[in-house]
Amino acid sequence: MAAPRGSFSPPFTRIEPARGPKEAVLPVGWHVVLRTPPGGGDRVTLTAEDGTTALATVKSGVEVEITAWRPRRAGPALYRVRTKGGGKEGWATASHLEPLPPSSPSRSSTPVASPAVKRAATKTPKRSQARKR
Repeated sequence: MAAPRGSFSPPFTRIEPARGPKEAVLPVGWHVVLRTPPGGGDRVTLTAEDGTTALATVKSGVEVEITAWRPRRAGPALYRVRTKGGGKEGWATASHLEPLPPSSPSRSSTPVASPAVKRAATKTPKRSQARKR
């Protein structure tokens, strides 16, 4: 049996159904790599803005630039991507994109001291404590 509610009680709120797992959010302008589709294969299909019409296929592992982003209510967000050479362009979901691996510095470069270490190494002259008024 439901308990009676007084006029001071807040109304019942509708609880939204849980959505699927969150996909990565990738910023426009980033360079990313096309990832192998979950279903297998070595090519990724770039679609039109509707997400269903195929425009081109690109081999997975190719570097692309994100040029636009479009949220969708009924499905995952779409990212407009363009191949690095500029030849192919289309829309892909975040599940087909992964950030570029971080570039490692070359081992032949000389180590550089951090600014805090540089400041500690240089001596500054001490100022006199007495002030003239």
